[in-house]
Amino acid sequence: MDSASGVRLEELDEETCWRLVASVPVGRIAWNETGGPVVLPVNHVVADGTVVVRTGAWSGLERHVDDSDVAYEVDEVDEATRAGWSVLVRGLAEVSYDDDAGARPEPWAGGARPVTVRVHPRSISGRRLVVDRDPQES
Repeated sequence: MDSASGVRLEELDEETCWRLVASVPVGRIAWNETGGPVVLPVNHVVADGTVVVRTGAWSGLERHVDDSDVAYEVDEVDEATRAGWSVLVRGLAEVSYDDDAGARPEPWAGGARPVTVRVHPRSISGRRLVVDRDPQES
């Protein structure tokens, strides 16, 4: 959106990006499989400068991401004001089967989720749409 709409785009610093990722419980993890890109919504926590998710044994996530490049995206949007933000973490995924893997999110979906996937970031970036004035004003 342009300045005429009263909404501007601002880049977010790394500290703000991490704070925003930690502020919401759900994001989307993306990876490549033989058939093409896959994007999956998952619960997460931020721990020790990484994003941590849980998945089931033999899931597509567990089978395809270990030691692979992934992307993790979180966002929040207010459709009424057209404001919001988005953060993208790009990094290397590490799959762990250790029950003592540290901080782990509590999955919303039922069923066993014994596998931990930790995203070690190579980069984190974010953008925010900021409302400078009421979009109804004109």
